Amino acid sequence: MTHIKKIMLATDFSEISKKALDMTIELKQNLGCRVDVVHVFDSAAFEMPAPYYFMPGVEQWVDDHFSGLKDRGRSALTDLLPGLGDDCEGHFLEGKANKAIVEFAKTHDIDLIVMGTHGHSGLNHLIMGSVAEYVVRHAPCAVLTVKGDA
Repeated sequence: MTHIKKIMLATDFSEISKKALDMTIELKQNLGCRVDVVHVFDSAAFEMPAPYYFMPGVEQWVDDHFSGLKDRGRSALTDLLPGLGDDCEGHFLEGKANKAIVEFAKTHDIDLIVMGTHGHSGLNHLIMGSVAEYVVRHAPCAVLTVKGDA
């Protein structure tokens, strides 16, 4: 039997991620394992069409506010950690969420990834893709997905 020593909670701070957090807390209490909490800041989510589609100054406004968005993400991650107790560490990453999560799991010897899934289907899934689906297919370890309606 495989022993779970390291859990990674992947969070985007959504309501679904809060349910994944609750599941992680329960697993940590029952298994006595270490938890790494990962949030990935994906700047591609803020990409816009060429600036000439907007009023002058919008591109500079986005640049000016980008660091504030990152700071809010780091702050939310820091605020989340005390609820997990001892032996937890937060990691603020940048890049594509799906690939960053899988790469972190590989390089940090993660035994289990816990993450929420929004459950998009049809056109939304085609357009937005699925971070959870990618992680399930490519992760080097087990993945526990928590549905929003569960």
